[in-house]
Amino acid sequence: MNSEILNILKRETQQRIWFISDLQQSIPDNARYCMEAAVKDFHELGRDCDKIIYLGDAVEGYRLGFLEEMLKMQVDQLGRLDTPIRYVIGNHAFDYYYHNQKELDRVVLPFYERVKELDNWTTSKNLKEFYSIEDFGDYAIVYFDDHAALDGSWFTRGGRIHGDEDIYPYDKKTYELIREEIASLKKPVFTASHYAFPGGNRESGILEKVMPLPDNVKIHFYGHAHIGDRKWAGKDCFRKISWVDDHDIQQINVASLENMRGSAIRSVFFETYEDGRYGILFRNHTLRRWDEIYLI
Repeated sequence: MNSEILNILKRETQQRIWFISDLQQSIPDNARYCMEAAVKDFHELGRDCDKIIYLGDAVEGYRLGFLEEMLKMQVDQLGRLDTPIRYVIGNHAFDYYYHNQKELDRVVLPFYERVKELDNWTTSKNLKEFYSIEDFGDYAIVYFDDHAALDGSWFTRGGRIHGDEDIYPYDKKTYELIREEIASLKKPVFTASHYAFPGGNRESGILEKVMPLPDNVKIHFYGHAHIGDRKWAGKDCFRKISWVDDHDIQQINVASLENMRGSAIRSVFFETYEDGRYGILFRNHTLRRWDEIYLI
């Protein structure tokens, strides 16, 4: 039945996005194994995408040589797919700065700064940018990134503000303006962040301030809470679909591309169809199978 449904959906697909997240590794060989397994499976599925959205934590750690090795490997592997990539900043992007800030005179995020220079990658325009909007024609995606003052006086990490909260530039008025801008798009909007809104796994206190979300927000995609990771995600570690608290908005857990904390190499395909439906296809790259198909 799954194969039959997927074949029908494939013929009706208007746009397709591949959501990936959380390759973060301390063992380069295993990171390469996970990425190569995902990219090979992607190729063999024959479900080419219009966009890849990388929801953060591409790297982990603060050894510069290791970070550069991880960067090169991922750029090479994802480059084989010849698909534009949007990289969202998550908490582990700050590892290098967090552990070396006494020796640095500004915030340095090696992965972010490198992919920002690449033609096929996009990310936030500057480190202070909290959110951005990308238009996809029939719908739009709003990205929420971790962000920082260039001098390191404040930065966000793990869903909260570090440093001097008194000079953090975003306040209640900012969040009201974000809601107004999203509502003014007058089309379906999907949101994407490294973190969940309240109601999801390992929720973000900063994203909570954006609530209540406008009615045209339909789905939120996030990473951070690796599926199967009992240590950090707790009792809900296998939950892939939840709702934003007090909203009829689904939250989709994308994590993770790694298989050490998570229970498998995982990703999510998001498809839009001719009749107005949306498809969430949960891919298990370890077992090379679709774990679930969710249609909205």
